Amino acid sequence: MRPPLNSPGGTVNRAIGGRSSRSFIEQGRLAAIHAVIRPGDYLFVQFGHNDATVGNAERYTPPADYKEYLRNDYIRATRALGATPVVVTPVSRRSYDASTGKFNVSFPAYVDAAKAVAREENAALVDLSAASRSYLDRTGVEASKGIFLWLDAGQYPNFPGGVQDNTHFQERGAAEMARLVSRSVAGLGLPLSDEVVPTAAR
Repeated sequence: MRPPLNSPGGTVNRAIGGRSSRSFIEQGRLAAIHAVIRPGDYLFVQFGHNDATVGNAERYTPPADYKEYLRNDYIRATRALGATPVVVTPVSRRSYDASTGKFNVSFPAYVDAAKAVAREENAALVDLSAASRSYLDRTGVEASKGIFLWLDAGQYPNFPGGVQDNTHFQERGAAEMARLVSRSVAGLGLPLSDEVVPTAAR
C-alpha cells in the first residue's frame, strides 16, 4: 500500500496482534485497507497462528474457512481494486524435534491451505514457513533463543522476571524474518521485486 505523503519507507503496516483471517475481517480492518488501497499497491497477507487457536472462539478459523477467506476477501477483493495480493505462509515457531535438532513445520494445515489457494488463484506466494524453518535449522536450537523472545530476569524492564516465548520475536528475530520475506519477494518476478536491495546471506 502507498503510505500517507508524510509517511517514510513506502509501506503501511496494518498488522495487529491477536487477529485471525476471520476476525481481521469481522472487525473491519480489511475493509479499512480496501478503502484506501490503489492500483499498483501490494497487500501482503499472513495469518495462521491465531486461526489455529482452537480454544479461542474469537480467533479460531478452521483451515478450510481460512483458505476461503484468503481466496475471496484477501486475494480476489484486493485484485478487484487493482492491487496485488501476496500470500505469506505462517512463520515458524520455536518448535523442533529434540532427537534431530531440526525445526518442525508450524501450523502445517494452514501452510498447506495458503500454498493451495495461492496456486489455485495464481497469486504470488512467499513461503515464509519454509524460509524461516531453514533459517532456524542453520541457527540451531540453542542459538534460536536469541531470535525468539527468550530473556533472562532483569534483562528487559517489561519482563522483570524474564520470559521464554517460542512464538514472538526479539527485534533481531523480527528483522531476520523481514529479510527472509524481502529475499523471497526479489525472486517473485513482480515489479516490486526490482526494488529489493540485495544483502549478504546470513
